[in-house]
Amino acid sequence: MKKLLLSLFILIALIIGTLYATDNDYLLKAVRTTWLRGQSDVGIYDYTVQATRAIPTGQHQPWTLHPQYNQIPLSEEILSLHQDRQTTAYLVIKEGQILSEHYFLDGKESEQTALWSISKTYTSFAVLKAIEDGLIESVDDPVSKYLPEWKEVQNPPLTLRHLASMSAALGWDEMDHSPFALIARFNFHKDLERLSLTELKSIGNPGEVQHYNSGATQLLGIVLKRVLGEKSLSDYLSEKFWQPLGCKYVASYILDSEKNGTEKSFGGMVASARDVSRLGQAILDEGEWRGKQILSPKDIALIKQIPYNNRTYTYGMWTGVYKGERFYFQAGFGGQLCIGFPAHNLLVTRMGHKAAKKKNIEDIPMEVEHYIGEAIRIANLAEK
Repeated sequence: MKKLLLSLFILIALIIGTLYATDNDYLLKAVRTTWLRGQSDVGIYDYTVQATRAIPTGQHQPWTLHPQYNQIPLSEEILSLHQDRQTTAYLVIKEGQILSEHYFLDGKESEQTALWSISKTYTSFAVLKAIEDGLIESVDDPVSKYLPEWKEVQNPPLTLRHLASMSAALGWDEMDHSPFALIARFNFHKDLERLSLTELKSIGNPGEVQHYNSGATQLLGIVLKRVLGEKSLSDYLSEKFWQPLGCKYVASYILDSEKNGTEKSFGGMVASARDVSRLGQAILDEGEWRGKQILSPKDIALIKQIPYNNRTYTYGMWTGVYKGERFYFQAGFGGQLCIGFPAHNLLVTRMGHKAAKKKNIEDIPMEVEHYIGEAIRIANLAEK
């Protein structure tokens, strides 16, 4: 028995040693974060067992409740969808006032959940604020200007706009959720800066094809890390968004590790549904929140323009058409959504555990139309 235990111990030690020697020790973190917690994939509460950095808030500016707040019951169809998708929060905001607000499962107004790729919007918009502050010259600056060690040769040269617009022509498969996929390494690797600068390889010409790529946004985050110097991305987002928007709760950013302290700019933000809705409302209101210009008119024009040969992605956001009217939205893994529908001055925010699987990563999630349709139904009934 002792020999068996000793052999087992040696085998485990060899496996762990091999993982560290081959730079695959991220798998140990993946196992601790997911499988040992009863999950088959990443989830919205993974941040509770990972290193994080706070995104401080300032003076809280409460939401205004609509006169018909929660007076219109949710439809049976949408309740069934919420149950199937394990929704935790569903908010409908009409003309800047919360009209309908419902929480499910363990969800509540103060609950903070992982936003996943909604974080990409904040990273892309932080670049626009860095341009305002003179830290970056232009979205059309080449990546190599800020990361001189970037050696991938592309024609035209890779720019910050390419990265933020999902047209970077860098190798990536967002839908590959195997433990050895590049996205798994980015989720759990201890040194995201090194990984971004060495593992993202050119597969074509930037600006030719829309190709959703979390690695591209992480590379954008590395650029921000360089230009911000001693200030962290978390502090910068607090200064430029969280505080001016009057967010109620201190949010957080998942880090690659305590040692390296690099924010997961492609999908590491953690926040409440109400606070997430604030930037969405500012975008609906042409960049303004409570009389304060959060994003300039020039920024809003950039965000709403569909660049290159893109079909469903703008600058840091997704876009689609519902019954002839265009909408813009932020989206994250598991169906995290913040949808702005300008034609009806509506904002819809949904947080939860699951989303329908997409056949093509570039497509609009099938639930989006259902969430918009339900919001319009509630808004129309509230006006009667």
